[in-house]
Amino acid sequence: MRNPRNRFACMTCRLSARVMSHSPHPHPMHTALRHFCVLLVGPALLAGCSAARPTLSDHMTNPLFAERYGEELVNRMTELEIQKDPLIENAEKKADIDQVREQWMERAKKARDVQREGATGEFAEMKEYVRGRALLLGNTLYLSTTFESEPGPSLHLYLTTAVDPRDIAFPDPTAVDLGELQSPYGAQTVAVPNVKDFSILRTLVLWDTTLDRLYGFAQLSR
Repeated sequence: MRNPRNRFACMTCRLSARVMSHSPHPHPMHTALRHFCVLLVGPALLAGCSAARPTLSDHMTNPLFAERYGEELVNRMTELEIQKDPLIENAEKKADIDQVREQWMERAKKARDVQREGATGEFAEMKEYVRGRALLLGNTLYLSTTFESEPGPSLHLYLTTAVDPRDIAFPDPTAVDLGELQSPYGAQTVAVPNVKDFSILRTLVLWDTTLDRLYGFAQLSR
């Protein structure tokens, strides 16, 4: 059901637009009404856009993302010293660089340690181009920053006990549909429905439900 406040805003703005379109010389009241619409609707639109944008902290909950980010940041800080960047001559900046490097070396290590608690695998492409790494950790599935796939009409992620989906009629009875792929590009975090025993789930499958087509799969191992 539409929020009454939003309904009022829409009605008010439509009325303002109608009046303005029929008025070659708008009355000051009409101009004020138009400004009111901008103030009323604008913040709501901006709030909606900003709420949908994940932050760096959100991405850091993905151990695959955190590992890459940490390692590349450490490498960049190290390169500043190797290249004898002028920043190094500033004692305060040099201390900041050293601190960042030590901090993110530790965070990258922790991300790798967390990954060892789960099951990981690399995607193998089948009839379509797919690449990237997957991590199943508890009831959460993570895809790496390097994940890429050819787009499809309705790409879904499945977890199955089957080792190789090419050897069976897929989706098989054990296949758990995790829903539609969020994006064919980049890191993602996907909730896994309640499963009694995660250890029996052997393979992550990328399957197009419209085409009944296998795009690729990743065999997960600990």
